[in-house]
Amino acid sequence: MDETATPSFGAWVRRRRRALDLTQAELGRRTGASAATIRKIEADERRPSRELAELLATALAVPDDERAAFLRAARRAVAVEHLSPATLPLSPPSVGTPHNLPAPLTSFVNRTHDVAAVTTLLRRSDVRLLTLVGPPGIGKTRLSVQAAEVLLPDFPDGVWFIDLASITDPALALATIARQVGVLPLADVPLSQRFRTALGAKRVLLVLDNCEQVVDVATDIGELLRACKGLKVLATSRVPLHIYGEHEYVTPPLSLPPPGTLPDQMPAFEAVQLFVTRTRQHRPAFVVDTANAGDVADILYRLQGIPLAIELAAATLRRMSVAELAAALRSQTGWVEMVQASARDLPPRQRTLSNAIAWSYDLIDPDSRACLRHLAVFVGSFTLDAAAAVCTGATDASGRALAQSWLATLTDHSLVTPEPDRWRLLEMIREFAWNQMTTVERTQAQERHARYFRDLLAQSAGQPEAIEKDHDNYLAALHRSIDQGETAAALQMCSALAWFWETHGYVREGQALIRRSLALQGTLDADQRINLLFKAANLSWQCYDFTSADEFARQAIEIAQAEQPARLAALFNLVGRINIERGEFSQAETALQRSKVLAHQRPDLLNPGFPTLQLGEVAWACGDLVTAQALFDEAAALLPDAGPDLARAILHTDRAEIALAHGDTTTARRELLLALPHVRQHERRIRFWLVTLAGWLLADSTQDNATLSAQCLAAEEGLGERGVPLSPIYRTLIAQRRQRARERIDAAQWSALWRTARTWTPQQALVCAETWLKR
Repeated sequence: MDETATPSFGAWVRRRRRALDLTQAELGRRTGASAATIRKIEADERRPSRELAELLATALAVPDDERAAFLRAARRAVAVEHLSPATLPLSPPSVGTPHNLPAPLTSFVNRTHDVAAVTTLLRRSDVRLLTLVGPPGIGKTRLSVQAAEVLLPDFPDGVWFIDLASITDPALALATIARQVGVLPLADVPLSQRFRTALGAKRVLLVLDNCEQVVDVATDIGELLRACKGLKVLATSRVPLHIYGEHEYVTPPLSLPPPGTLPDQMPAFEAVQLFVTRTRQHRPAFVVDTANAGDVADILYRLQGIPLAIELAAATLRRMSVAELAAALRSQTGWVEMVQASARDLPPRQRTLSNAIAWSYDLIDPDSRACLRHLAVFVGSFTLDAAAAVCTGATDASGRALAQSWLATLTDHSLVTPEPDRWRLLEMIREFAWNQMTTVERTQAQERHARYFRDLLAQSAGQPEAIEKDHDNYLAALHRSIDQGETAAALQMCSALAWFWETHGYVREGQALIRRSLALQGTLDADQRINLLFKAANLSWQCYDFTSADEFARQAIEIAQAEQPARLAALFNLVGRINIERGEFSQAETALQRSKVLAHQRPDLLNPGFPTLQLGEVAWACGDLVTAQALFDEAAALLPDAGPDLARAILHTDRAEIALAHGDTTTARRELLLALPHVRQHERRIRFWLVTLAGWLLADSTQDNATLSAQCLAAEEGLGERGVPLSPIYRTLIAQRRQRARERIDAAQWSALWRTARTWTPQQALVCAETWLKR
């Protein structure tokens, strides 16, 4: 290439880099990019993101008055010839900023966003002190060094890195800082005066690493900043310094691939980049492929994107396979100790996850340590009341005040992660805290936890949003009650959670827990046992475990016939549903006709619209559309029309299908809209509704509608992964509609559409679907 002619953007970057006497690897290090990324930019194979372009402008010493033009050229907004020739020097400018930044022995993962955010903050005139805070192993030190590299041109009088990890006395910390910067000790001269004399208005950046154990030095740092107007400080600490003028940057974990990410897309995520890079240090040929992608994703999710954890996990692969490591992290207790490095030159606190956490644990007071240990019983997030109940045994004002104080300390030390109105422990910290508990402590914490969530569930019944937030903790409390043989408590919780399990797709978990609870020793009255057997049968058929569903239903009917005959209408209605789902329509009709007669006798116990509606489904499945329509109309007149209702969700969706069978798309659309507020309450009904919407979209032969219908069917398949197949008639419709949609869409587009929509949550699917329906 003739670089004396007007260059491309990539060629311009290459000339500039060479003029500054930088290698591609060095430029990559200063911008948080890999050498391969720089190579591709210089070859015009890719364009930098806005964040990377900002970092390149700094690393390449682009003058301030040329910066905007450089950024526009980087993004193709203007041609590179619009840049002034002054930005193309033929000899390197002076870039001799004195510094002692450590040269990393391993590559820096592309944390482009974080490097850009930190450097942008430190360039602001109002930011004199920036503290990178975060839990152990989050990568604060590496981020601070990388940001300081980028900022070298901004601090021509020096960038000085001071590691305070081995210092516990604040006075020694100040002496170390002074010695590094070249401030001489003078008797009877205050430190601030000595710094003012040595630095004056010089533009200097201090990078103070590991400040958490000498946090009392913070007031002196504030004094130094007031004395030296050109001085700025970039600190790393697990706890904020809490001095006037401090700005905090909460260091985030590395980005993780979302569920469903294909193996060839995974290297775009920071956590994968780090895992692959570190694993290749001892397995040079390692790649993420179809065979190991699932295990790699499981490892990274378990480690929650924490860089130190990922590095140690990669080192662990010297003695086990990826599959073995993933299995160990999923099932093995003590995995925090298991994940460790073999490098002899690492400081002890970085050789195992346990050591990294213990470094922070040892810095807090005994009461806060006890609180952290007790918090290990929580699964997921928790509220202040829950923390107070578990850590103090009380949720009154005094208990809440104590818990609030301890949580504040633990949050400051990055051992607890705050969320809106809640807190949570990172998995590695939870595992560490669990292992610190004595047997007595663990038993006490588990008993308090189970008692609190049993009581809370009684108050939250009928509030699915509230149950969703603490569902994992409810399950932990329920497991505790079952394991302890607390029959009444276990059955009470199962009864309260059954509807939530059904509507939110936890049918397999719910069925297993009710089965275990019913097997406990204990006496129940007839009404209680019928209720639980009914719910067990209902969840069982939704798992397509028809053998269990039949058995639970049979037991319930026997009890009802002997002691509660009024309950038979609902039980025969259930038997009808079971038989519809397995395609035995004659048996379904017999049970539903019996249910309908009994329901008309006692409509206060079962609305006769329910069995009537299901009889309509039997007629439709048998091909009798006229009878089906008549039965649906009869059910519509009987069913309640106030509030979200499962029967209304079924009714309007099935009516839409009948309309589509007659080619009446107008009525089908109206019924789909009528069904919408009802299906939102039940994950399985959302799936039925999406199938019908796909049919309505396919009634229009346009390419756009075929695309949308494919997304509906993909979303249904994704939502069904933790559920069960839909009813036989809908399974037939799915196969037919999938084939019709696929015939209209080329293979590449189909694959991309399916892959994306299959990962949608129920809420995402409904938002998109409602938009399409209301166009």
